[in-house]
Amino acid sequence: MHKFQEFEELICVGICTDYSSALNTLLEKKPQLVFFYFSEEIPLHLLLEVQQYTDNSPYIVAFNPEEKNAYNAIKYGVMDYVLTPVDSIELRKSVLKFLKFFKKENVEKLCIKSNGDYHFIAIADIAYLKADNNTTDFYLQNGKVISGFKTMKFFESQLPFYFFRIHNSFIVNIHFVNRINVGKSECYLLDNLFKLPFSRTYKENIETIIRRIV
Repeated sequence: MHKFQEFEELICVGICTDYSSALNTLLEKKPQLVFFYFSEEIPLHLLLEVQQYTDNSPYIVAFNPEEKNAYNAIKYGVMDYVLTPVDSIELRKSVLKFLKFFKKENVEKLCIKSNGDYHFIAIADIAYLKADNNTTDFYLQNGKVISGFKTMKFFESQLPFYFFRIHNSFIVNIHFVNRINVGKSECYLLDNLFKLPFSRTYKENIETIIRRIV
């Protein structure tokens, strides 16, 4: 595990040791990168089940001690294959390949339809999202608010990995989080300009944000 901790650009959203928890985490968290040590307990078939229920499959780096298993892994759609025990250089190569791929594939702007207008906003400028019935309000770092006529669930699937849901009504960009009060269940953004509540339902996401920032 310590080999992965040096990659500060990555955020760990879960570590799973059995099939059920692995599937649940992949479907719930929808990570963009997965380090997958496949074995009898968690076979490659897991990837087929994930593909069955999601629109966008994650970038899979498979780990296994046998070189002969690489062919089967590639047939299941893995993007990279690393032999175990893991060599630090090979791991770094895999992470850099993913980051290069992600930068190429990632959409830098989001299109938001509001009345007759189409707003094209930089994703990195979004401080947080607020659900308002069947519409979504986007709060930008410059103080501007743009309302989109779609649900927050719709927009959530289009956001990159550094956005986390902390409440049924709020998703935050962790790059703007500057304070978290666990006792009061409050999250502060942009030098305390915004104060948002977080719920126990998303406690794991709050813990992940804290680990990432610390």
